Amino acid sequence: MVFAWRALGEALGTFRAARSGEKLELALLLLRMKAKHFLIKLSPRFQFRRERLFGRAMECHDYYDFLCTFEILYIARDYRFNPSSNRPVIVDCGSNIGLSVLYFKREFPECKVTAFEPDPATFALLQRNVASNGMSGVALHNQAVCGARGEFDFFHDPAHPGSVVMSLRPECGLGHREKVEGVLLSDFINEDVDLLKVDVEGAELDVVEELVRADKLRRIDQIIVEYHPALFPERDGLSWLQETLDQNGFKWEVRSGTPVPYGAPFAGQVTLYATRRPRPAGKA
Repeated sequence: MVFAWRALGEALGTFRAARSGEKLELALLLLRMKAKHFLIKLSPRFQFRRERLFGRAMECHDYYDFLCTFEILYIARDYRFNPSSNRPVIVDCGSNIGLSVLYFKREFPECKVTAFEPDPATFALLQRNVASNGMSGVALHNQAVCGARGEFDFFHDPAHPGSVVMSLRPECGLGHREKVEGVLLSDFINEDVDLLKVDVEGAELDVVEELVRADKLRRIDQIIVEYHPALFPERDGLSWLQETLDQNGFKWEVRSGTPVPYGAPFAGQVTLYATRRPRPAGKA
């Protein structure tokens, strides 16, 4: 009963906060997904591997991960941004099964998306979701964006395919590893980019640092980056990231999560949104 009242409360909050025209659809969709999650908790015989979102059928490995990602994208709208045209160029690092790609294509049907996902099993599902829903203008890469080219250990859990905590860093705590191809993101940025989204579980600092080194950060207008402090016990990566964005002409804000002092226990992930500061009048 507590679960049902909480779900109803979240659906009502969603209805009130959602954009005009999608209030009822989002509220009912959230209720349906919460009900399925309740059934999964009730008994292991209930398993859901497919969900219909906004007229499109999406497959998933784990329904709870699917629900959590849905809430980040469509309820909290952490990936919202304001492009200069209705055909933005988007680079999506860490696409998982494709919910982020679906979000961008729903917001901007004519957008161009370059998507990266290193895990082979998750990438196969990403391919199916993109193809089965006819998402055009999407280039998929089964590679890990990182700080160097070559082969790297990728830590994952075969019992939990598509896990949102898979990482190139052993600090993620997943005991199984396989080799994946690492690439430099700068090699793929040959035009101006409206949005760079970076959710790469521990490679985010290397990716940003490599873009600065290659002088490609100047070609990016807006950035959404998830920083995972638990994967960087040896450094204050959040301060470095904020300073680097400042130095390269961006103003930033914390979109989700709570920054805590470096070294504090139980630090959760933080999502930063950065956009270019307006150039002074008269400067190109």
